[in-house]
Amino acid sequence: MDRSILLEAGTNELEILVFKLHTTPFGINVAKVREIIEPCKTITIPYTPDAIQGSIKIRDEILTLINLGRHFGMEGEQVLQGRGMIVVVEFNNMRCGVLVDEVSRIYRLRWDQIQSPSQYLVSLHAPVTGMVNIDSETILIPDFETVVADILGVPCVGVTAESPVNSASQENARIMLVDDSSLVRSVLVKRLNQAGFTNLIACHDGQHAWEMLEAQRDEEAGPCDLILSDIEMPGMDGLHLTSKIKNDPQLKHIPVVLFSSLITPDNFKKCQAVGADAQISKRNGEEMIRTVAGLIERNTLLQLS
Repeated sequence: MDRSILLEAGTNELEILVFKLHTTPFGINVAKVREIIEPCKTITIPYTPDAIQGSIKIRDEILTLINLGRHFGMEGEQVLQGRGMIVVVEFNNMRCGVLVDEVSRIYRLRWDQIQSPSQYLVSLHAPVTGMVNIDSETILIPDFETVVADILGVPCVGVTAESPVNSASQENARIMLVDDSSLVRSVLVKRLNQAGFTNLIACHDGQHAWEMLEAQRDEEAGPCDLILSDIEMPGMDGLHLTSKIKNDPQLKHIPVVLFSSLITPDNFKKCQAVGADAQISKRNGEEMIRTVAGLIERNTLLQLS
């Protein structure tokens, strides 16, 4: 794909690639897309889930090919007839092919154009994190991290139950968690609790987090001691949230850790540009715990000095 046009950091914008499964349009953040290719020879793999079409070879790399329509129960005629397209995606240090019926085009949007999924979809536990209306069509934004992790049998957040960090400053540390995935939020709460962080504030997107920060900015102790945020979120993304925090005289001292599946070289520069104190891939959960503990300890020492 042509990557000559890169979005500026902190503008709350994204580009989505629209594709179809049967007749339903879906969208994926272009930052996760590496290339789009026509169907190629597939090697069938025994004892794999139904959603795994097999393996494909792209140049010198062997990739797992996921039949997303089959996984969602909406496999279309293009795929069934051996046509369709393959979208090669990469996130969380994983790369795979995703078989879809057709690829439409790329749209440039703002995150505040993307709405959270309806309560009906939430009640169904549908793997959808957002919806957006484009040209009179409703585009669904799937939770690709959770879907691919489920199909491939790997955790969407790389965390293990290691020993608690145990420092005096973390016992009462107030950490704001910002992530649009309820599954990721629950995993993070569990692991942070295991590490000794029990005073947690959960927010479902950047706008929700900013509203909470605004409401509590004048409290004597401040709104929180650290913010742990995803990057991709409807309403307001993590880069824009970080930019607003670091440009606010009352809030800029709060450490912000961006914990995302999109820690790529391009996004690394964007995270630096908006002033993030740290950025960590969701596959490196234990590094996240150590970083959170270190930043809280550092801020505690600064306040005491």
